[in-house]
Amino acid sequence: MKNPLIDFFSAYGPVANGQNMYDEFVVEAAKKAGVAPLVIQEPRSEMIAEILMSDEPRTVILTGTAGDGKTYTARKVLDRISGGTAGWTNEESEISVVCATNGKTITFVKDLSEVRADDKKKLVPRVIGSIFGDPGSEIFVLCVNDGHLLKTWRENAGDDPRAETAISIIQGMLRDDLEEVSGIKRMTLFNMSRTSHAATFDAIVDAIMDHQDWARCSGCPALEAENPCPIRVNREILMRTGPATIRSRLRSLIEIAAADDAHLSIRQIMIIVVNALLGDRKAGSPPLLDCNRARLRAGNGEYAETNPYSNIFGENHPQRRRLSIQAFETLARFEIGNETNNYFDDALLDPPKGYEEPLEDRYGAAIFTQVARRYREDPRAEIDALRPAIRDQRRRLFFLSTDVSLAAYRDASPWHLTSYHWGDIYVDLLRPANEREEAKLKAAQRQILKGLNRTLTGALTETDDSLWLTQPSGVYLGREKPLLAIEPLRWRGRFYWLELPEPNMPGRPPRLEIRTREKAEPLSSLSVTPVLFEYLVRVAHGALPTSFSNQCYQDLRNFQIRSVGAITKAEREEGGHLPLVAVDTVTSNLASKPIGLLEDTQ
Repeated sequence: MKNPLIDFFSAYGPVANGQNMYDEFVVEAAKKAGVAPLVIQEPRSEMIAEILMSDEPRTVILTGTAGDGKTYTARKVLDRISGGTAGWTNEESEISVVCATNGKTITFVKDLSEVRADDKKKLVPRVIGSIFGDPGSEIFVLCVNDGHLLKTWRENAGDDPRAETAISIIQGMLRDDLEEVSGIKRMTLFNMSRTSHAATFDAIVDAIMDHQDWARCSGCPALEAENPCPIRVNREILMRTGPATIRSRLRSLIEIAAADDAHLSIRQIMIIVVNALLGDRKAGSPPLLDCNRARLRAGNGEYAETNPYSNIFGENHPQRRRLSIQAFETLARFEIGNETNNYFDDALLDPPKGYEEPLEDRYGAAIFTQVARRYREDPRAEIDALRPAIRDQRRRLFFLSTDVSLAAYRDASPWHLTSYHWGDIYVDLLRPANEREEAKLKAAQRQILKGLNRTLTGALTETDDSLWLTQPSGVYLGREKPLLAIEPLRWRGRFYWLELPEPNMPGRPPRLEIRTREKAEPLSSLSVTPVLFEYLVRVAHGALPTSFSNQCYQDLRNFQIRSVGAITKAEREEGGHLPLVAVDTVTSNLASKPIGLLEDTQ
């Protein structure tokens, strides 16, 4: 038997023409397959509906890149405003409804780039009039890719003198991630591609795994077979919840990627999930399973071809195509499967006494034991077969191995199977302040300060309780004594101090801030991106791999220059001055020493 739901899910997988980026394509796919469309709880739709239904509604602009949920969100809002009576087809570029709560006409524009050229010249001036509150103006919900927004407005605004003002304000909103500004009181802008979708990740997975039409699998003989349907096996794996599961670790990867300015859209996340569910890397076969080939793989015991732990990374697609798909290209940056250490490879090839392998689910020992045995018997002949097999197992261990405590043997951390060895600590920094684990926060603070102190002083210091901000001008009289710019900065200082607050928006990296009680805004700040955090921690541990670019060092030098300049300016405004003090780096802990004492010892 065949479940049409599987064909419908394939519409969300990686397709050559990229049509799955568009909401209307998958809506039509659901109708064609005769299954219910996916329903994902997207929090912005309720927020936007409330804005439009209020006594003082505002025009809403949804911008970003293809596949980030603009049209889906607008469709949900349209359904709410109209009470389910209005909806657009693939042929319609805009539709208007009257809001029952305030009597305003609300015009939904599905995609500004699809509007005909002549119609754009009429539409853009209407939108400009709306955001500036012209009498009798209508309200809009405008969906537009960020690349088209400003260009289209500039080309079609006509002679309205307010156009350049609007464009300038919107440019600033996009740059500073602002949703509303005082300059335009009748508009709210949501940049969907600058939002981390990690918060809605579970809703995406649940919408796929709990879809009502899975019930159509009932009665399929593959459900009761000795070798069960790999699609159902993969579904059960993806439905698991808890800290050491695909869901938990994949959510963390999405959060880290977003903090590194590699935001994955809702549709890109769907590609990853569907590819893990249906992926088939059997040579000569299509990359996604259907029901017939799923039964064939099960009957032949070919579970290595349907391994979700590797198909998450697009291994069922040719390399060129895989790296052309943003979802897989982003996950490839983590080097999961390529990064490893002796602890994990020994656990796979020669498990030490007491080692407990994660849960067996047909993708562990069942497909690796024979490969490992043949390699041990004849390493030279079997090395080519071992390489891809052990890469699959490293990936499986990353997703299923439990985290280790900070006091435990860190080589056993599954994050050592990625390029971010301290990813579990970094992810905690992305949490709201009241959700952070105190032990992880303190560990992060210590490693950041120790890495900064080593970078700024050039010494292998162990000082990790304060920041020794040195002058960027060099050392005293050519000697190996850096000059201190201000007294060491602590997390709870008296006049100057350090803070590491939660990110100001989901999907942004945290910032290390230097503050003073005299100013509301920080004097200086450093964006602690995932790469920079990993750099600082590895410097703190005495290692700096050549894989890091010089950019991290330059970012720290720029932070040093900005910080010293800001503190110098603040001191001048208060009528003070910075003392000339050297940093003594002779011992493992940094110490200050007046210049006069240095001169006495020459």
